Amino acid sequence: MNINGKAEGLREQKKRITRQQLSNTATELFIKHGFDNVTITDIAIAANVSKMTVFNYFPRKEALYFDRIDEIHQLLQSAIDRHHALSPVAALRTLAAELVEQEHPLVRMDKGVADFWRVVAESPSLRVYALEQFEILVLTLSNILSSRINAQNNDPAASLIAVIVLNTWRIAFQEALSHQTTLSIKDRRQVFLGLLDRGFHAVEAAAQGTPYV
Repeated sequence: MNINGKAEGLREQKKRITRQQLSNTATELFIKHGFDNVTITDIAIAANVSKMTVFNYFPRKEALYFDRIDEIHQLLQSAIDRHHALSPVAALRTLAAELVEQEHPLVRMDKGVADFWRVVAESPSLRVYALEQFEILVLTLSNILSSRINAQNNDPAASLIAVIVLNTWRIAFQEALSHQTTLSIKDRRQVFLGLLDRGFHAVEAAAQGTPYV
């Protein structure tokens, strides 16, 4: 099954597994040697594939590291679609609670994740790529929200909500992760959820009087 609950064909499954294996191999090399010290050739050799195979799955080296970007887009769209009885803002709040409850990989706060973001902090190209992808994600969420209420893209209220929600998530996650060596996983989650709750109060205030809340 894929993220949308649809049956996955054999060909699709094989491509997904290959893609994940390439990303896992690359991530291990990046964490061990540093992102800027690893080439596509290094990754291809380690994965026992050709350089062309790597590029068939990932258009650039940065995409190998941030391989879950598409999944985030899909999760946001799925949350709005699945929770059609809730307001868009309530659907996003529910998604956050679901991911924490499921201990989803995107909300893990362990040493491996801390190492992941350490590599990003040490690489100028990864930092730029992360900012680019964040801006794209804000635009995507804004359009998902406006589409839900049949408003036009670039609706200012939707854009404001998207900016607050995603920056709240980013700040809350970074703060919780910063306590990786000093707090238990339970307490880190409480830090994360506490900041997330404050952020959603801000979202609800910003969206007051609109169909988004």
